[in-house]
Amino acid sequence: MLSLVHLTFAQTKPSTTSAKFTFKTYPEDENGTPHSDIFISFGKKIAKIDKVAGNADITDPSLYAENKIPKNALAACGSWWAGAGDYYYVIQEKNKLVIFKGWQAEEQTDRGYHWKRYKSIQL
Repeated sequence: MLSLVHLTFAQTKPSTTSAKFTFKTYPEDENGTPHSDIFISFGKKIAKIDKVAGNADITDPSLYAENKIPKNALAACGSWWAGAGDYYYVIQEKNKLVIFKGWQAEEQTDRGYHWKRYKSIQL
């Protein structure tokens, strides 16, 4: 007796994790500078990324190209204070989130955000 077996194999891509930046903003210190703690939340986890001067805010995805943020970024944010700013974006690489940090200053002689790999978080 001949029997026919039908096997189906499916390839799946690693799922993209939902990640977003959140902030805790502090009142001005003795020098009049506000500060923000920047966190990344993903799934049910939250990790602190950095503390920056100024009030951190989410970067609208419509500004990614202009700010040299990759279109596959899951989220981006930044803070500007007293002529300088710190900026962040996150991408997923396989089973980790990779945070990039950049900066700009009013008096810089070059252009851009000077993006560099900053931290990785295992998913």
